[in-house]
Amino acid sequence: MIYFTGDTHREQDVAKINPDDKFPKGKELTSDDYLIVMGDFGFVYDGGKGDKFWLDWLESLPWTTCFIDGNHENFDLLNQYPQEQWHGGQIHRIRSNIVHLMRGEIFDIDHVRCFCFGGAPSHDAQYRVSNVNWWQEELPTMEQMKHAMHTLDKVGWKVDMVLTHEVFESHELATKYTTNMDNYGPEYFDCKLFLDEIEKKLDYKVWLHGHYHTDQVYQSPSNKPCISLFNRVITLEEIEKIKGE
Repeated sequence: MIYFTGDTHREQDVAKINPDDKFPKGKELTSDDYLIVMGDFGFVYDGGKGDKFWLDWLESLPWTTCFIDGNHENFDLLNQYPQEQWHGGQIHRIRSNIVHLMRGEIFDIDHVRCFCFGGAPSHDAQYRVSNVNWWQEELPTMEQMKHAMHTLDKVGWKVDMVLTHEVFESHELATKYTTNMDNYGPEYFDCKLFLDEIEKKLDYKVWLHGHYHTDQVYQSPSNKPCISLFNRVITLEEIEKIKGE
């Protein structure tokens, strides 16, 4: 079974996936189960004792943890992890049962085809220090966007789920934060505009995202459910119920 949730920010919001805290059903999960975090994973951040403690803890749990990247990740560290093919797409292997689902990849997880595209702009970038607690790589490059389009071409632009950190431009939450592109190099692009193109063209059933620290349901312009996740940890069965909220 697959479980989905929003941003964990390492110890800040990890209680929602802690079997000894807010996720008691986690005690019943096995290696055949998956938990996917919608960005701002945060467990690969300081490269020191903090990361090691929390990655050790997460690796000790029975399920496989997957995450897309958000804007609060250390991309210098993340990109040092080895890449491999996993369930049809490219990942960074963080630990034996912890994987980073790379941008523009499609994964077949428990018979569910998921298109993944991490990244989002930090609205507080001007108050952060480059390559210390903020990285330009939080936004996509043209190469990453072209790769995503090519990947979707190969499956005829049809998937079951879209998993992102940011939302598409036409989403009601898209105006909550402003993006100052002056903080980024010329090779980086606002992913909201790119995701809007994806939403208009892609045949999908449901879109899940994080970033906005809320739990809500929005109907896209193509009349598809887009579910914002933060505190909730949900399954595919629960998604069917949430669609009607």
